[in-house]
Amino acid sequence: MLELKQLTRVYQRAGSDSFTAVDNVSLQVMHGDFVSIIGKSGSGKSTLMNMIVGLLRPTSGKVLIDGEDLWAMDDKNMAGMRSSKIGYVPQGMSLLSNLTVLDNVRLPFCLADTRGSGIEETMSLLKELGIETLADRYPWQLSGGEMRRTAIARALINDPEILIADEPTCDLDEETTKEVMELFSNIHSRGVTILMVTHEYEITSYGSRLCTMSSGKLMEKKVSR
Repeated sequence: MLELKQLTRVYQRAGSDSFTAVDNVSLQVMHGDFVSIIGKSGSGKSTLMNMIVGLLRPTSGKVLIDGEDLWAMDDKNMAGMRSSKIGYVPQGMSLLSNLTVLDNVRLPFCLADTRGSGIEETMSLLKELGIETLADRYPWQLSGGEMRRTAIARALINDPEILIADEPTCDLDEETTKEVMELFSNIHSRGVTILMVTHEYEITSYGSRLCTMSSGKLMEKKVSR
């Protein structure tokens, strides 16, 4: 459902110097896959994710979602593609501080071409993720794990076909990391495709495929079970 074709991102530095953050990356992600990409900080993982979700234009190459070229679309169609097919959990703090948990989660629902307030759908999702009692709280009143669950709920509110997560456990303790990854496992078991980048090798065991990223290059490794 997701195909990367020779995806490259080059940054121009002062003078004539340039830096290749993502170097000729190709990858096929099939429906039902759980793909983990592991690499150190600065390996190009977040740059790759930002190109896949339509936030950063590639220097060259293609991002195909169900056969459609994301970066060949105009802004309206790209936004529609992101809203309907992609759920994105960005790295770090991404919740809007002036909105409650309820409103943070239902915001993508309200921005999409849908009817209704999204309150019922949001409360059902919050209950599933075990945070329904936090609906009226603000981000500053939440723990790190609660904020991450809220961000995951927001990514799932429009029933995406693929969930893309950038370092979803990077600032969590061991117990909360396990809780979040069990949640990802449950989401995957419902048929949602997952693409996750991380620098923590331990959590890649939850996935079905493993890739490594170094100096902007991606390589898939054979996973033994």
